Amino acid sequence: MSGMEGLDPKLLAEMSPMEFGKFLRDIREKRGLRQHEVAARARVHPSYISHLEAGNKDLRKARPQMAIPILRAYGLSEELIMEVIKHWSEPFKEMAKRLEVTNVLAENEVRLTPLHLPVVEAGAGSPAWDDARETLTLYLPELRGKENRVFGVRIVGDSMEPLLYEGDIAIVWTEGAYGPGTIVAIGIPGNGIAVKQLYYGPKGEAIMHSLNPRYADEPVPEGSKIWGPVIQVVRSLPNGKPGRHLLR
Repeated sequence: MSGMEGLDPKLLAEMSPMEFGKFLRDIREKRGLRQHEVAARARVHPSYISHLEAGNKDLRKARPQMAIPILRAYGLSEELIMEVIKHWSEPFKEMAKRLEVTNVLAENEVRLTPLHLPVVEAGAGSPAWDDARETLTLYLPELRGKENRVFGVRIVGDSMEPLLYEGDIAIVWTEGAYGPGTIVAIGIPGNGIAVKQLYYGPKGEAIMHSLNPRYADEPVPEGSKIWGPVIQVVRSLPNGKPGRHLLR
């Protein structure tokens, strides 16, 4: 047995998603934590923690950048976390070796692939990948492999200044992780899509925060959908000149 908790990391790594979810739930309950508290510490949505503990999410398939903060939030030791992550990665290393993966980019090489994404105006509709009225083509390495999972929101109004200005296009990744403090796109029934900073209240309730202090915080309306985090911003400068609002 190894690790600060006296647990065998190899046995933990070999657990099924349901077994591992039960293990995490037991750890949380023993430490008197609620799911939304763990979510806030890990900077993920409370629903992800709920699905994880129910065995509906497989943490082995998550990126280490996401899995490690979640395991830390449950109070696992750094030594145990690193050992579990190491065991999780072994099958993928072996698979890559067997397939003789040769598509590793040169150290300083960046491969750009065009990505066509739908653009909707804030306050209007939902993204429609197959029938969008407006589309945008980007060549950004950060968007590799995200086809049909990103869309743009054209900003309307000044509620997110000085980060986002009217006319900017916020690029949203529908499968990206988000948590307290993340800028996200929220689909609000009857009001279309809003781009806001996300926080959670003391009872785990989702709150929309505007960066412009003229606007008060508001609870995320019931039935809303958080589409995902904003990962890029596209800003146009007509005739190469910034608008007056950018020079204030």
